[in-house]
Amino acid sequence: MYLINTSLDKNTAFKTIYQISRLYMPNTLFKYYSLTDDTSLNKQKLDTLLQQKVFMSNVKSLNDPFDSKAYFYRPEELKKYERLAIHDGKLIDDFAAYTKVCSFSTNGINSMPMWAHYANNHCGFCVSYDTKINWDLASCTFPVQYTSERIDITSVMDEQVKKALLELELQSKQGRKKIILDDLSLIFLTTYFCNIKHTSWSYENEFRCTIGNSTQIPSYMPAQPKEIYIGKNCKQTYIDKLTNIAKKLHIPIFKMYFDDLNNEFNLTAKKLQ
Repeated sequence: MYLINTSLDKNTAFKTIYQISRLYMPNTLFKYYSLTDDTSLNKQKLDTLLQQKVFMSNVKSLNDPFDSKAYFYRPEELKKYERLAIHDGKLIDDFAAYTKVCSFSTNGINSMPMWAHYANNHCGFCVSYDTKINWDLASCTFPVQYTSERIDITSVMDEQVKKALLELELQSKQGRKKIILDDLSLIFLTTYFCNIKHTSWSYENEFRCTIGNSTQIPSYMPAQPKEIYIGKNCKQTYIDKLTNIAKKLHIPIFKMYFDDLNNEFNLTAKKLQ
């Protein structure tokens, strides 16, 4: 087996993997929005839609408390390093703290569970986004992987510690006060780890836009909507507001219906304008 030992080789490998992953990016992604009794939050969502943006959430604020728990490392095995021994072998407490995410789905508009779970029982709306147009969004969006077993990344963390300590020693000898790790694998690992969930969530068919989390990075990502779909139980006041937004953005808008006299067990989208 050939092992990748240098940062340069790893960076090349990760870049190749990234380029290949772009070939499997769906042309259209869908995002479901709830509209609840929180009028202030509802207004924020509609304003964000009109501004052609999507909100990037902290992972800790997501609806799954076990998000970013699909992997773990054993701190006791890192105590062998003197610099980590005083910290009980802990290098990173929570990978999720370093990222912001925005969730999308490939399920489309005829997914009853998505309407029920993410558009508060069909009272909200769904927006489609063309990934061929939204380059910024698509460039940092990856498919979520689902697993029934947690992943032990102790060996990965051990390798990162070795590499960091080596660079610390080398660059300190050069008189550098700021240590720089030129290794894209750190970025890809953080992104990858935040895109793994338990198999019980696989029905979502989620694609997740993932960016770094810092005070310098904005909480919104540009995202030009393609179409708007209104839930069958949406209140008229929000139907009017969404219709007005669609008119301003010059995009189609649809209302979801269920035909009680049709033998097909699905939803139907009817164009409003």
